[in-house]
Amino acid sequence: MSEKTDILNLTNGEGERARAGQKQPKPAILGIPSGYIIFLMFCAVIFSFGAVLFKVLVAEQEAAAREIKSVSRVFENHKHKLLREMERYAASNAAYENIETHLSMEWIQSRFGVDMALDFKHAYTAVLDKDGDVTFAIDFHENSHPHVYTRQIGEQLEVTLSAIREKYRQGLVRSGGEVRFKGQLSDISGVDIVEIDGRPNIAAAFAIVPDPGGIDMTFASPNILLTFFEIDVIHLGDLLASLSLDNLEFVTEVPKDMISVPLANNAGNVLGYLAWYPMSRASSIIMSSIPILLISLGIILTIALLTMRQNAHARRSLAKRDQEALHTANHDSMTGFASRGYFQSLATKWLMVRTALHNRASVIYLDLDNLKQVNDIHGHAAGDQLIVEQARRIQKMLGSNGLIGRIGGDEFVILTDQWGAARPQQSEIEELFRILSLPVVFEDKQIETSCSAGIARFPEHGHKLPDLIRAADIALHRCKQEQKNSFRYYDDRMDEQLREQRELLIDLVAAIRGNEFELFYQPIVTAGTGEAVYYEALIRWRHPKRGLISPAVFLPVARDADMMPEIGTWVLERALADARAWDTAGVSINVCTSQIRKPGLAEQVADLLVENEFPADRLILEITEDLLMEESAETLQTIQSLRDLGIGLAIDDFGTGYSSLSYLHKFRFDKMKIDRSFVSRIGQEDEADTLVRSMLGLAKAMGMQTVGEGVETTEQKEFLVDAGCEYLQGYLFGKPAPLNELNHTETQKSATA
Repeated sequence: MSEKTDILNLTNGEGERARAGQKQPKPAILGIPSGYIIFLMFCAVIFSFGAVLFKVLVAEQEAAAREIKSVSRVFENHKHKLLREMERYAASNAAYENIETHLSMEWIQSRFGVDMALDFKHAYTAVLDKDGDVTFAIDFHENSHPHVYTRQIGEQLEVTLSAIREKYRQGLVRSGGEVRFKGQLSDISGVDIVEIDGRPNIAAAFAIVPDPGGIDMTFASPNILLTFFEIDVIHLGDLLASLSLDNLEFVTEVPKDMISVPLANNAGNVLGYLAWYPMSRASSIIMSSIPILLISLGIILTIALLTMRQNAHARRSLAKRDQEALHTANHDSMTGFASRGYFQSLATKWLMVRTALHNRASVIYLDLDNLKQVNDIHGHAAGDQLIVEQARRIQKMLGSNGLIGRIGGDEFVILTDQWGAARPQQSEIEELFRILSLPVVFEDKQIETSCSAGIARFPEHGHKLPDLIRAADIALHRCKQEQKNSFRYYDDRMDEQLREQRELLIDLVAAIRGNEFELFYQPIVTAGTGEAVYYEALIRWRHPKRGLISPAVFLPVARDADMMPEIGTWVLERALADARAWDTAGVSINVCTSQIRKPGLAEQVADLLVENEFPADRLILEITEDLLMEESAETLQTIQSLRDLGIGLAIDDFGTGYSSLSYLHKFRFDKMKIDRSFVSRIGQEDEADTLVRSMLGLAKAMGMQTVGEGVETTEQKEFLVDAGCEYLQGYLFGKPAPLNELNHTETQKSATA
């Protein structure tokens, strides 16, 4: 009520009611008393505070659960990493022979007491014999303590060791009087937690088993290699390196305010805990604010201001995260270079600026030559390291003078005006490739690497990005054809040559349909007598307009077009049909890798042998070294099926590719063909002579016969004969010739095709 109304009421004689103590109306906001408003605000603050506190507590619990899960996962991965470290020591032919076959304590001491200790640190090592007794034991200080195992560890590991022995016996099979292990290595290994002198240790066990095998085994329980790793400061430090934690310690009782992961053995007994302070402890901070909130409502304003400030910070953080997400989407996560789509967008604008300024630039299409081989040999982690290191070198070399994009697994495109002259500085380009050809270090190993590149110039070779990349790609393709680990500048003649290759491909398709191929044969003679015992089938293409085309010209085109399996099938059919009428000589046929990868090759060869009534022992299939990189089960099965037919297998062009003793052992070839590039240097270089003798010695040691290719001089022949080469091939004994020109009298053939 207003003051004026009060005065009027008093004037009208109603002052008694006023004097009777009529209450003054309370201040109100929108008709609601201010007290209620304050109370509601206070309740709202308390409710909001409680809600925030509840959410923080829930978030802390969830964060703690995630931390527990992460620590548990990292700890489990750490245990299995220790098993993988042991595998190359326990799964070894040498370990099996020196422990099971012929016990050698000196070898055991050297291998497990010295080599393994230097390789990865462990507290205690023991070797158990097939009866479970300790054959060898040593601790980190090289003290032998067998009683440590028998007194403290044996019973704790009994379940794990029993399972390993059972799986080992189940994996033993008898075949042809021999015993082999056919089980999985993961079945004969195990890891557990044991207690030694009151401290938990990770115990890793691995049965001693031959690998790669091929040696005599006994049908008995295994010897077992044990290693123990005390969970100490060093191990905890290794775990912390993989976690976002400030501290990690082993305790028998978990202190207040810490969270933990129990360390339990396989029997479920908890031996202690890995404990740490949780990363998120915001609830304690909020709880400390309660007294301040109860002292004055003024804190409400403070909280409101803090909330606004936090909201502003959250908006800034969100904007920053959006920027980071956009950067991640537009850039390669491994190298930091622009991704394919983003690179095209940036490059288009980049070229528009250079066009407006009338500046020149270079486009470099760069490819890592050996990424697949690195992945196959050393693993994808090594391949990733190779990519990262090469990207770092490119960035360091170019600095800020360009735009770089990773547009494929091993492909980069570089736009730079650092070399923007009509022709880039040769020395600078060569320096880039020298740097990119330096070995890359991965896990203390040097990985050899190289790059190939095609270079196009802006604006001479195009004003638009697609035209420039196409030109650089053509130059790169030419580089890979002619010589890897180099670079080529684009010129218009490359386009013409590419067009010729396309025309040749069209003619090649017609050649298959029109039966324009024919086979030439070159003799392979015995080194001692010079008698031709095999003839190698060599394909030729008699083009209706171009005449006789060398396989060096059309086979690369066929290989790129994936036509080799079809051409290879034609060669097999024709060669066996030609050789069926030969009296004694055999035929040697080249088989490409793509033929072997394609299912059904062994069945096809078997059918052709039956169809032509040709003896299997007179057929040799020559396989180039690039197949040796194929270790798939399908490839190994195809090779074995071919061997089961009774035919001979020869490794062709030996020494020019990827050969290693392990590959030769796996594929088990009958013959080794020494490449002509080595034979041609005989008598000219001492190194070449030594290398050829070494190859011949290696073949003899592995039970393979040898064929020297490209023999053109008497000196080369005499050297190979003296070095023990069984067969020779080359112009000295006969050039490749059509079937109807072979000398059948000398070779004891009646070669009517």
